[in-house]
Amino acid sequence: MPICFLVLTDFTDASDQALAYADALAAPLGASLVLLHIRREPLLDPEAFNGHIQYMSEGEIAAALARRSASVASSVVVETVVESVSEAIHHAVAKYKPLLLVLGKPDTATSPDELVVSTSRTLLRATLVPLLMVPVGTTVAVPPARITLAADGHPFHLHPETLEATRQFLSALSPTFTVTYVAKPEDSDNCTAALTTVADSGLGALLPTVRSHGTRHRHEWEGILQAATETQADLLLLIARRRSFLGQLFHQSVSTEVVLHTSVPVLLLSAKD
Repeated sequence: MPICFLVLTDFTDASDQALAYADALAAPLGASLVLLHIRREPLLDPEAFNGHIQYMSEGEIAAALARRSASVASSVVVETVVESVSEAIHHAVAKYKPLLLVLGKPDTATSPDELVVSTSRTLLRATLVPLLMVPVGTTVAVPPARITLAADGHPFHLHPETLEATRQFLSALSPTFTVTYVAKPEDSDNCTAALTTVADSGLGALLPTVRSHGTRHRHEWEGILQAATETQADLLLLIARRRSFLGQLFHQSVSTEVVLHTSVPVLLLSAKD
């Protein structure tokens, strides 16, 4: 089956950067793009009064999509729908069967944290497709040559669909792959347990060579970002334990904090509960 990436656009700088990133990433995988705009209706939209949404006419939307389609080298299909975000993603995934769902992450200095994280929550609930979040302003290499996976040493297992998508992604890129483990400053940062859980998850069979990188930090999410810098990561992989990630979004969960503060693209892989 031909490979495609589903790219969400709301015509912001963040979504434009996500589109450019997806376009550059598509070449080594021979992938096409599906550019999806979810149109919001002012009279029906629950966010109509909080200023988060910019409304556009049909003509403005068509022109904006045409400009962005013309800017990419990949084959692209454009689609506009009037649905809730979760319904739109569910239908688009069923129709196109994308390898990745690509979303731009705005600068959280100008965009509310809760808006960024609630969007992530909605997308993770709607699909098991790996979610790639591209921060606005990121300057990393595309396609990524160095990928770092944060593992906490606790067992995890990926859904078959997620594992297969990850297999296709990694086999096409053949990156340098590092597993990082963050320990408290007073504890050992030995990565043996983290490496074992990655191997047992099914990811190990996809990775001929895996490096390890332990680090110490009082706060795990800051340690992950520190490790990303130390390993010169072009892409961070996070295991999104759905119950934890979705249930603790506003209670300082590790995945949430990494998503909010990273300047490196993050690929969220949905694990079984």
